[in-house]
Amino acid sequence: MSRRTQRAPATRTEILECVQQQCPACGKVMWNAYDNYHTVTGLEEVVQLRLKVRRCVNADCAPYHVPYRTDEEGRWALPHHEFGLDVVAQIGSWRYQEHRTVPEIHQRLVEQGVAISERSVTNQLARYDELVALSLRHSAHLRQRL
Repeated sequence: MSRRTQRAPATRTEILECVQQQCPACGKVMWNAYDNYHTVTGLEEVVQLRLKVRRCVNADCAPYHVPYRTDEEGRWALPHHEFGLDVVAQIGSWRYQEHRTVPEIHQRLVEQGVAISERSVTNQLARYDELVALSLRHSAHLRQRL
C-alpha cells in the first residue's frame, strides 16, 4: 500500500562520494555518471542523501557502464528502506529491552516527531530481528573459525 501522508521534508542534504575512483578491472578513472537521491528518516532528522554513482567509460573493459555506488550509503539505512538504522535500533531496543508493544512503540516515535505508521513499526521490527539473527550467525561462524 502506498503512503497516505506526505513525507516530512528533508532538514539537510548529505553528498556521498564513491570511494572507488578507478575501475577495478582496467584501472582507468571512472566518471560520475549520475546522481541518485535517497531520503532517510531518522530519530532526529530527515536527511536527503545525494549519491554520486560512477561508471567505467572504457568500452573494452568488462564492467563497462556497471554502476559503482558509494559504500557509505549502508551506514545510513538498509537498501530500499526509508527509515534509518537509528530508528531500527531504537524500535528493537524498546521491544526487547523495555518489552513495549508495537502500538506503544509507534506512539513514542510519533511523540518524538518521527512520521511512521504502526505497520512500518512492525516492518522495522522484522528488519531488526533479521539483523540480530545475521549478527548472531556471523558471530558463531567467527568463533568457530577462531
